Amino acid sequence: MALAPKKDTAVRILLLCSEFEGLIKTGGLADACKGIASSLQAAGHQVTVILPRYSNLYSRPTGDWQSVFFSLGGQQYGCAVRQLKFAGIDIRLVEHDEFFHRERPYDDGSYGYADNPLRFAFFCKAALEWSRQYLPDVQLIHGHDWQTAVTAAYLQQHYAADPVLAKVPFVFTIHNGAYQLTCDKSWFAKLDLAAHDDHFLNMLEQGIRYASKVSTVSKGYRDELLSEPAANGLATLYQRRATDFVGILNGCDYQQWDPATDLSLVRNYQVADLSGKAACKGYIRHRFNLPELAVPLFVAVSRITGQKGYDYLIPALRRWLASSTAQVFMVGSGELQYCRQLYQLQDDYPEQFRFFEGFDETLAHQTEAAGDFFLMPSLFEPCGLNQLYSLKYGTVPLVRLTGGLRDTVKPWPEADATGIGFTDISIEALLAALQQAEQLYQQAEIYRAVQQRGMLQNFSWEAAVAEYLALYQQALK
Repeated sequence: MALAPKKDTAVRILLLCSEFEGLIKTGGLADACKGIASSLQAAGHQVTVILPRYSNLYSRPTGDWQSVFFSLGGQQYGCAVRQLKFAGIDIRLVEHDEFFHRERPYDDGSYGYADNPLRFAFFCKAALEWSRQYLPDVQLIHGHDWQTAVTAAYLQQHYAADPVLAKVPFVFTIHNGAYQLTCDKSWFAKLDLAAHDDHFLNMLEQGIRYASKVSTVSKGYRDELLSEPAANGLATLYQRRATDFVGILNGCDYQQWDPATDLSLVRNYQVADLSGKAACKGYIRHRFNLPELAVPLFVAVSRITGQKGYDYLIPALRRWLASSTAQVFMVGSGELQYCRQLYQLQDDYPEQFRFFEGFDETLAHQTEAAGDFFLMPSLFEPCGLNQLYSLKYGTVPLVRLTGGLRDTVKPWPEADATGIGFTDISIEALLAALQQAEQLYQQAEIYRAVQQRGMLQNFSWEAAVAEYLALYQQALK
């Protein structure tokens, strides 16, 4: 663990986020926000996290609270900001029943809420007003994804002369540049934002345009965002901010993800003694009625969406299973069209394929431990976490070499290989990678070397936070 900084070098940080692991989570954003906050605090810095009080958080007891009032788009608003201590972190919850006391954070299950621009602009303005009044020693604000992006614009346009916030820099981290939230240009006025020549308001763009510094969650993804189509229309803006735009790889929480100590597993194991991994593999096979055969088990835990490569993964699996003896176990939930096809694969290949629809944290850990290979053929992957878990669990990742996957997995047959990799988005390229994985598995000593090399990789949050602190210091100059 890094030595704590001296008091005069510790930074007072306000972290704005819409998710936080253990409180509200729809994806990797929650894990990253908790990882950053926990590691910053462990390094001796003062951290406060502020996020909306969603409906699932009303059951949690809170402590002190303050009220804030402000105008937005010509309307007067008020809210309570309640304190919650969680995992040793000072959490503040913006409470507004109309905006946040809903069943889901962003959508009704099918479509995003129509008032999302107002909901999250309100959150950003409330966070700024609360910090101005109740956190006057704040030195830096760090926002995450489009939900916090307009904070950057508000700091420049509304607080340029404010005695507390005028000199506070805003660092903006993009976890997935495909999620931007675009809306009609009338929203500029509704949200008290300076209008541009654009025909619509892009919430993510506000953060990129006005932030002091911009980051994303891997160096590879940062490079991809400088051009289309990865930038989703914003390449020119990313290029304009290139000198202030960096890639910082997300970390892995090894306290939660370590096969030597993971309480979810039927048997623990480590790099020097992998015997427990066979028991984990046998458990999944027994639980989901897959025959005990001397064949590799390929696993996946993911959102079932097009971004994760299911348009070409499913037909590739269908062709491959017809000629292979390997087995596949997949866990996830998402788009109905893909789930139906996965169930059909299960019907067509009952000795080789199983699909568990849904998400269960314990099962996710057990699946990571059970696999010989982990499937991750994403169309794009800003950072990715499952490949980091897979490396630690000795489940050799099979990935498309994009974004953070390219930064963290070294493809066989390179001398220092830790996984299987391919580049083309095609059934043929994925089929070749699956066949290559089978060839590697048949070479037991070489497979074991790749597996153990992956388990020795270290992608800790400590390293990531050191890079964030360097970025903070640049922003504070």
